[in-house]
Amino acid sequence: MSSRKPTKKGPKDTLSVAEMLTTQRPLPRGTVADTSLNDTGSLDTAAAASTAPEASSRAILQSLAEVKGYLASAAEVKAEITAIGARTTETEHRVEQMVTAQNDTAKLSNTLRQKFTNLEIELEDISNRSRRNNLRILGLPDTVKEEDIESVLIHCFRQSLPNIPDHLWLVDRAHRALRVKGPKTSQGMSL
Repeated sequence: MSSRKPTKKGPKDTLSVAEMLTTQRPLPRGTVADTSLNDTGSLDTAAAASTAPEASSRAILQSLAEVKGYLASAAEVKAEITAIGARTTETEHRVEQMVTAQNDTAKLSNTLRQKFTNLEIELEDISNRSRRNNLRILGLPDTVKEEDIESVLIHCFRQSLPNIPDHLWLVDRAHRALRVKGPKTSQGMSL
C-alpha cells in the first residue's frame, strides 16, 4: 500500500488506487484516483483509471448481495416470529381451558367434601341414637363446655347416687344431643 494519505485538492478528494481496491467502496463524486504506485510499484495511471470503476461496481454488487441476504434473513425471522405468535396464542387458549377445568374440579371437590362431612355428621348422629344403653339427661345448662360434660355428669351422678363407688362410674362418651334448630329456650340442653 502507498504510504501517502489522501490530500485535499480543492473541492475534490484524492485516494490512492490501493485504498480504493482494499476498501471496495464506490468513489464519491468528485474523487480522483491518485497515480502513485503501490508497494510493489506495479500500477500506472492507465491501470488505476480502469481498476477504479471495476472496484466500485464490485463493491456495489457486493453491497446489494449483502442487503438481499439481510432481507432474506429478516423475512425468515418474521416468519419465525409469526409462527411463535400462533403457537403462543394456541398455548394461551389451552391454558385458559385447563384453568377453567381446574376451577370446575375444585368446585366439585369442595362440594363433595362438604357432602362427605355432612354425611359423617349424620352417620355419627344415627350411630349415637341407635345405642341401647344411652341415657338422655335434660336440663344441663348451655354454659357447660363440650370438654367438661363428662366430668359434670359424673359429679351429678355421685351426688344423686352416693353409695356407688368411684371405680364403677364408667362413661364411654358424653355429648350434646342434636336438637331441632329454632328459638333457644331456657330449659337447657339435652345429653
